[in-house]
Amino acid sequence: MNITRLRLTDFRRHENLDIELKPGLNIVRGPNEAGKSTVQRAIELGLFRRATFASNGLGDLKPWHKADTDPVVEIDFDDHGKHGTLRKVFAGPRGTVELTFDGESQTDPASVDAEVARMTGVPSEKFMRSTASVHHQELAGLGQDESTLRDRLQQSMSGADRGTQSARKKLEDAIRRYKTEGAKNPGYLKVLRADADRLTQEVRTGEQALQQLEADRRALATARATSATLEQQIASNKDNAAKAERAVQLAARSVEATKRYTTFKKAVELHDEIARLDTSHPSRVALPVLRSTVDHVRQLEFKLSEMRAELAAEPDLSSYDVAIPSPRWQPWMAGSLVALFVGLVAVGVGVLGGMSVVPLAVGVILLVVGVVLFFVARRERNKLNDVRMQNELREAEIARRLSGRTQLAEKVRQTDQERSEALASLGTKDLGAAERLLNAEADHIAQSDNRRAEYRGLMGKDAAPEAGSEDLATQRDMAAAEIDECKHALAGMGTIGQDPSGQLATFNAALQRLGPERDQARQDEANADARVTNNPVDAEKVAASSESLEQAQEQLAAAERRLRIYEDVLTTLNAAEQGTMKKAARFLEKRMANDVEEITDGRYRRLKVDEQSLTFSVFAPELNNWIDVNRLSQGTLDQLYLCARLGLVRQVTEPGTPPLIFDDPFVTFDADRAERALGVLKALGSDFQVILITSSDRYDAAADNVVVLPGPTARDEAAMVDAPDTGEAISMWTPSTLPSEAAPAASDNTSTGGRPATSKPAPPVSPLWPPEDH
Repeated sequence: MNITRLRLTDFRRHENLDIELKPGLNIVRGPNEAGKSTVQRAIELGLFRRATFASNGLGDLKPWHKADTDPVVEIDFDDHGKHGTLRKVFAGPRGTVELTFDGESQTDPASVDAEVARMTGVPSEKFMRSTASVHHQELAGLGQDESTLRDRLQQSMSGADRGTQSARKKLEDAIRRYKTEGAKNPGYLKVLRADADRLTQEVRTGEQALQQLEADRRALATARATSATLEQQIASNKDNAAKAERAVQLAARSVEATKRYTTFKKAVELHDEIARLDTSHPSRVALPVLRSTVDHVRQLEFKLSEMRAELAAEPDLSSYDVAIPSPRWQPWMAGSLVALFVGLVAVGVGVLGGMSVVPLAVGVILLVVGVVLFFVARRERNKLNDVRMQNELREAEIARRLSGRTQLAEKVRQTDQERSEALASLGTKDLGAAERLLNAEADHIAQSDNRRAEYRGLMGKDAAPEAGSEDLATQRDMAAAEIDECKHALAGMGTIGQDPSGQLATFNAALQRLGPERDQARQDEANADARVTNNPVDAEKVAASSESLEQAQEQLAAAERRLRIYEDVLTTLNAAEQGTMKKAARFLEKRMANDVEEITDGRYRRLKVDEQSLTFSVFAPELNNWIDVNRLSQGTLDQLYLCARLGLVRQVTEPGTPPLIFDDPFVTFDADRAERALGVLKALGSDFQVILITSSDRYDAAADNVVVLPGPTARDEAAMVDAPDTGEAISMWTPSTLPSEAAPAASDNTSTGGRPATSKPAPPVSPLWPPEDH
């Protein structure tokens, strides 16, 4: 963007200012209180300040004697060959803005701000003052909008459409809100944890109280039931003890008869079981033969598995027909013979030709080549012999392995046939069936032997199961009849008849035990009833606390999850910013190096930019080391920061081209460095419009356009006589119209009041003229 015209109405001391500006280097100069800094401030506000801003600073923009007026800034500009006009009326909430560009008009403040930011590459007024606009003695003020500056540096390096500072600040604020542990201002996590801990304690206490209440109620019910039961048991036991004494005699008689009946009954059963087992063997083969046959089949099966595994491990060489390629030595030998022959011919020609150098040299070379080729052919022939020997050994090994594989396969077939014959003799299909048959026959024989041993143990060791069982059955039946007689008698006594002696002892013992137990049950009932009455727990309140605890735990888990996400994203952003800022710092160093070298006349050629703090250091030739720029003189420091601003503007505003405004940047420069710095600004004018504000005329010769602002004319009448009116004219001219030593006497450009502009020579200004009062 190039500003072509600036019009100010009721803006500080300028009631009606109209100046023209051109591309390249523009000089705006005038004496103290001529309003030079006001022009700079007007450009900043006109480009970037919202017309509706309302603050104490709004009153400072109005003229002293017209406090009820609204300041107006109107800027005509060109951007990439297109003309536009920006007009702002600063009237607080009533302020208006209008941007006309390329035939289109906009009045929305946000849209206008976005369009201006696009054309200039500068997002805000604060960022403008950090880079492209330098106020008086503010060269070092690069940190006024550090976050935006870092964002722009990242964008310039990464090509992203925005930086990370805003997102990082939001993440840091969010993490701080979550993790603050202060007592007066606790963080979100601490509040949630405290709430969850409180509810956890409430629920734990309530559940313990409910559990205790339930236990006390069960204890009360149990004590009451126990007391009633004991009362009934005491009465019942007294009646049953008398019946049990009569049943003891019947029980003794029944026991004797039962022993005899059991013995004979078991003997009959064993006799029948032994007869059944002798006629139902699972195998048609005797157990010893069956066992030996199964063992033999098991050995054959193991042998078969080993041979098959060995056969599977043998490689299949039936289709293996790969031969090692034989090297060829004949071409090398032929080449050797040809080279030797030609070499000998060439040597002979050289000798016959009077020792001619060329034929002799060619012949010697060919002879050497022939000898080399001969040795190569000989080496290849030796290799051929080795390859043939390897092929013969490989074929012999293949034949040997094929023979062994055939023999092994025949053994597998014979062993498999032998196994099949053995299984067929047992009447089974496989080893598993044979083993199951062996186990079944062994179990059958063992069961028969157990029954015979049991019979001998029951009836005597000389008794034989093969004898008849008629006598055993008769004696069994007689014992059964006696048992039935006693059984019917005892059955009439109920449970007492089932165990008379035991029941008698039980009843007597129960009578001795139940008395103290009844007393203890009555005491337990009283204690449990007192605990239930004194338990104040509220089940509904515990349930509500439990529900609240679940919600609090869910909120805490969600907050912890969000915090982890925030921390992970912040770590990623920091890593990305570190990488892009490092790249931007190196790029800025390259941008600044040429300007620093030019201004300091080569004294300083190398500098470093710290990507973390955006601070600078230079290589000092006296120390042969790097030093911080703050150790330099104020003039040199200002020169470095001027180069830094120029480098930043080139780097962070692309593709925009903001106007560069400098208010007396050379006030601390010596004459030589000021001249070289002006040359840098002059060269910069090919890409950016440069506006240099000064009170000195020593830069006029280098300018593409000079604007002279008149100083104030009002005088305190009480202190001095009337002063001649010098007017408020503004003169603008180009260097081609300037005399060599004096300011122009007049100009045809428009003045602040619309009258023909006149100007008078500015007072002499030394190279170190002090800055104007602001």
